[in-house]
Amino acid sequence: MVSDVAMLAIASSAAAFCYSYFSDFLDYSGIVESAFFWTVATVWTFKLIGLYRISYALDDRDEWYHVIMGLAIGVAPLLIIFTLVPSISTSRVVLLISFVLSVVLVGISRSIIHSAYRTKAGNHKRRLALVASSADLLPLASAMDVRACDLRLIPVSGTEQAITDVIAGRASWYQELLQEGCDEIVFAGMPTVPAGLLVERAARDRIAIGFAPSGLPSQLHGVDFHVSHREPRLVARRVPACMPMNLLFKRLFDITAAAIGLLLTWPAILLGILAILIESGRPVMFRQQRIGLDGKPFEILKLRTMRLDAEAASGPVWAVGDPTRDMRATKVGAFLRKTSIDELPQFINVLLGDMSIVGPRPERPVFVERFRQEYPRYDERHLVRPGVTGWAHVHMRRSPGLEQIGERLELDLFYIENYSLLLDVFITFKTGVEVLFQRWA
Repeated sequence: MVSDVAMLAIASSAAAFCYSYFSDFLDYSGIVESAFFWTVATVWTFKLIGLYRISYALDDRDEWYHVIMGLAIGVAPLLIIFTLVPSISTSRVVLLISFVLSVVLVGISRSIIHSAYRTKAGNHKRRLALVASSADLLPLASAMDVRACDLRLIPVSGTEQAITDVIAGRASWYQELLQEGCDEIVFAGMPTVPAGLLVERAARDRIAIGFAPSGLPSQLHGVDFHVSHREPRLVARRVPACMPMNLLFKRLFDITAAAIGLLLTWPAILLGILAILIESGRPVMFRQQRIGLDGKPFEILKLRTMRLDAEAASGPVWAVGDPTRDMRATKVGAFLRKTSIDELPQFINVLLGDMSIVGPRPERPVFVERFRQEYPRYDERHLVRPGVTGWAHVHMRRSPGLEQIGERLELDLFYIENYSLLLDVFITFKTGVEVLFQRWA
């Protein structure tokens, strides 16, 4: 945040001096006012869209997308305010120059900081110790995905006995972990022994203590620990994507974005229809049953990209890899899929209420039944409307392999559990850029 404020201030000052060079006018009080409003609005927007949460920026390219979107969201209302109240700004031109300079300066500074952070994190991995019975150690390590940590596995005869030994000072392995500088110790299961004494011991030794109850990660979105009348309980948080107010704002965003999308892309749709008619005739539209909100089927609309008899002999086939190499696709169809033009009629599905602009991609019933058997949380994707694009869609290939469905499911669930309107705006913006440069087609 300190770096962002510094870069925004430099950008605002540089923009003002650039403007004064051509206009021979420099209002210092106006510069300070503009820079102040610009910096406050941008930092506030950055916080809202998650730029101060590491989990939202998965890579450097994500970082640049977030920066551009955050700056654009910050600059739009200021342009309106400066137009209505011109006395608080020297010029809207200064604000626009500030925007361009800020994209460069903030983007570069954040890339440098993240690079230094990754280097430091790589040189000093977090030290983690798992304490469990020999039979539970490897499953626990696998479930927690501790590849980025320096891991110690501590086999014990029983978790409760191990905790008792730590409290009584009889656990030699515990002293070894302290000497090695261990950051956190995780015990399998929920102990019935007085864990409060263990936490007290950990506080004195300045080491974090955690418990890993089996089953909870696969059953609950997020858990809060509540105590009422001395009775502790674990309470699952409400899912943001399913809250009534969020559903209302999401639907309004969907209708607006889909209407704008159709207005902007109807020439491409029309050209696609003409190309299909010339090459292979009717039908030009492709309708296929998919599973949507609450597990209910609907018909998805696309421009036809495959031969009419594409699956006559093989039955349903999972599409994967480069669309230009799919033997079922026509020449025009391969191009339409490569450029994602075939997906544009789904804006109609959005207006009809079958789909959303952003959400998990809808699948065919035959594959949904298969994935339900393999992934216990798969049906949670159907808590929201399926999307034309999605969090998983912009971080993976358009057609992932079957072995990547688990990874895609994790990204879809992350979106559902962390939904916000600004996250939808970011995903939509990133999708537009990715499609324009054909980076995931």
